[in-house]
Amino acid sequence: MSDQNPKAADPVGDQSEADRRPRFSDVFGDREAAAYLGAFCLSNAGSMLNRVAVTALVWANTGSSALAVASFAISYAPYLGLAQILGAIVDRYAYRNVMVACDVLRAALIALLLIPDMPVPAMMAVVFAVAAVQPAYNAARTATLAQILTGDRLSTAIALTFSTAAVAQIVGFLAGGLLSSIDPYTALAVNAALFLVSAVAVLGLVRYRPTVNKREERRHVLAETADGMRMVWDNKVLRTVSFGIWGLFALTAVPEGVAVLWAVHLDRGAATQGLIMAIDAAGTVAGTLLFARLVRPSLRLKLIRPLAFLAPLALTAALLDPPLPGVLVLAFGAGLATMTMAPMNATLAQCIPEGWRGRVIAAINAGLQLSQGLAIAGVGLVAELGVPIPYVVGAWGVLGFGIHALLTRAWPTPEEIEAAKAAAAPPQPAAP
Repeated sequence: MSDQNPKAADPVGDQSEADRRPRFSDVFGDREAAAYLGAFCLSNAGSMLNRVAVTALVWANTGSSALAVASFAISYAPYLGLAQILGAIVDRYAYRNVMVACDVLRAALIALLLIPDMPVPAMMAVVFAVAAVQPAYNAARTATLAQILTGDRLSTAIALTFSTAAVAQIVGFLAGGLLSSIDPYTALAVNAALFLVSAVAVLGLVRYRPTVNKREERRHVLAETADGMRMVWDNKVLRTVSFGIWGLFALTAVPEGVAVLWAVHLDRGAATQGLIMAIDAAGTVAGTLLFARLVRPSLRLKLIRPLAFLAPLALTAALLDPPLPGVLVLAFGAGLATMTMAPMNATLAQCIPEGWRGRVIAAINAGLQLSQGLAIAGVGLVAELGVPIPYVVGAWGVLGFGIHALLTRAWPTPEEIEAAKAAAAPPQPAAP
C-alpha cells in the first residue's frame, strides 16, 4: 500500500537514516515475507494465465469481440456487493487460513473448465465463481502482509508485491498466449496446479495469527460490511487515495483488457495478445522497482500528483493507430504509470486499524476492480459498434487527463496523511 513516515518507521534513528533508500534485502531476509511473495507470485501467475486462456477460448468459439472482452471483464462482477460482504467475513478468521482456502477452492473451480466442449455460458459461470473467491483472497493477502512487516519494510514489501505480481503477469500472459494458441486446456491445467502450490507454500511457511476480532463482539455481517464502507468514505485520506488508485487503474488496465481486440486489429493471434499483456506488466515491474529503490521516502508522496498524468498520456498516443511496436511502447508506458501504486497502497495500509483490514480493503478493492471492469467493458462495447480499438483507447486517455486533474486537486496534505496514520496506529503501552 503506501509510503511510511520516516520518523515512525525509525523513531530512534536520525532523519537521514530514516529517509534512506530502502533495501530489498530488508524484505527478502524475512522468511515469512519471502514465502508470502513467492506464493503470491504463483497464485497471480495462475490468475493471469487463466484470463488469457479463457478469453482466447471464448473468441475461438464465438468470434465475438464483445463476448471475448466480457469473459475478461466478468471477473470484476463479484466486486459489485459480494466483495464487501466477503471482506467482513475475512476479518472473522485468520488471514493466512483464508488465503489457503481461497487457493484450494480456485484450483477446484478451474478444474471444471477442463471439461471438453463446455458451453460458453457455463464457462462464464465458472469464471464468475473463480472471480467470486478473489476478493476474499485479496483482502486476506494484504492484511497478512501488514501483519508480517511494519514500518518502511511494509512499503518496500508492497512495492515488491506489485513487482512480483507483474513478473507473474509476464510469465502468465506469455505462457497463456503460447499455450492457448496450442491447447487452452493445458493452460488451464497449469493454472489449477499453480493455485495448489501457492496454498501449500502459504500453509507451510507463513505463521498462523488468530484474528483480533472476538466472536462475542461480532455484529451482523451486513452491519460490519457497512462499517467498512463507511470508514472509507468518512476518512478523507482513505477516500481520496482510493479514488486516485481507482482512476489510475481504470486507465492502465485497458491495454491488457482489450489486448485480444488489439491483436485482431493488427491481424495477429493469441501470442500477440499475450505479448501485449506481458509488455504492460513489464512496465509495471520497471516502474515499481525503480520508484521504490531510487526514490527516498520523503519524496515519494510529492511525486504522486505529477506522475498521475503519465497514464492518460500513454493511452492518448493510441490515437495515432500505431503498428505493433508502437502498441508495445504504449502498453509499456501504461504499466510504467503504475509506479505510484505502492506508496498509495502503503498509505492505505497504515491508515486502517487492526481488525478492520479485511472489510476496508475489500471495499477499496471493490471500487478498484469495478473501475477496471467498467473501463474495459466500456471500451469493448464501443469497439463492438465499429470504432477501431486504437481510437477508443486514445479517447479514454483524453478523458483520463480530466479525471486526474480533479483527483490531484483534492489530494490530502502530508499533515492529513500523518494524522490518519496516527489515528489508526494501535495504542502505545504506558511507560513503566
